[in-house]
Amino acid sequence: MEQEFNGEIIEWRGPAPYYFVPVPEQQSAALRTAASGAGYGWGTLPIRAQLGSSEWKTVLTQKDGQYLLPLKDAVRKPAGLDAGDAVDILLTFDPLPRQQKRPVKRVPVSRPTGSREPVTAEQLEIVPANEAAWEDLQAVFGVAGETARCWCQRFRMLPKESWASEGAEELAARLRDQTACGNQQARATTGLVAYLAGEPVGWCAVAPRADHPRLLRDYRVPWLGRNEDKTDATVWAVTCFVTRAGYRRRGISRALARAAAEFARDRGARAVEGYPDLVDGGPVGTLAMFTDAGFAEVSRPGNRRAVLRIDF
Repeated sequence: MEQEFNGEIIEWRGPAPYYFVPVPEQQSAALRTAASGAGYGWGTLPIRAQLGSSEWKTVLTQKDGQYLLPLKDAVRKPAGLDAGDAVDILLTFDPLPRQQKRPVKRVPVSRPTGSREPVTAEQLEIVPANEAAWEDLQAVFGVAGETARCWCQRFRMLPKESWASEGAEELAARLRDQTACGNQQARATTGLVAYLAGEPVGWCAVAPRADHPRLLRDYRVPWLGRNEDKTDATVWAVTCFVTRAGYRRRGISRALARAAAEFARDRGARAVEGYPDLVDGGPVGTLAMFTDAGFAEVSRPGNRRAVLRIDF
């Protein structure tokens, strides 16, 4: 089905990208009815959009019962468009065949999808962690392995603390407090959560560098050969990536690295850093992930570690 409308561009500091065109109620209602009949019931809707000669695939999100069309910079900037401008939009919704099952949302156990198809940034909805449900973040971390033991607390633990001394339940509780999951009014949140067709699939930790006691105290990588003020709260750090089992090696962490830079800048950071592992990446990410996101290498303190940075 097709829906055509004229709308005004808005700027909303929610999921990246930050520019959207609200879909009028009449067209939203028609799309909602078609989505329900096709088995889409989780609040997002895959769509093809056209503005002038530009056409792209994306996902409509809902806010206060109204669909919002993400307007990515690759379309907006060449056309010289900004918040407040009126645009003519054509939306095309092609429902999946009825026999294809839709994903089930918020099941807090990891399960493989069997797919290895690359995921584009346009297919993902990336939100600040406080706009995600805690159950969704639990689903990303899973119930077994290092992620379910650490809960992204490696660089945040205090002297004499360890995974064993604190236990997974305590570390999970700390992450829940840090993210303020479910509290959409909170601004002091840690990290981002990625969704693919409504399923929580990825996590990225990004916060002021000074908020990581073990990063400041025990981890030498950010400081070797550099003259940095460890207490400077305007320098942020991307310290952890987790991709849900069954969705790995599809580009989700790369998209999260790009979104993390925007997230830090939006919250007043003057710079953001990453510390990739040059051998296997692991939870701190790979060199390619950061360079693709616009980070530049500033030091290489050893054969296995590098410091990459964006100055805003």
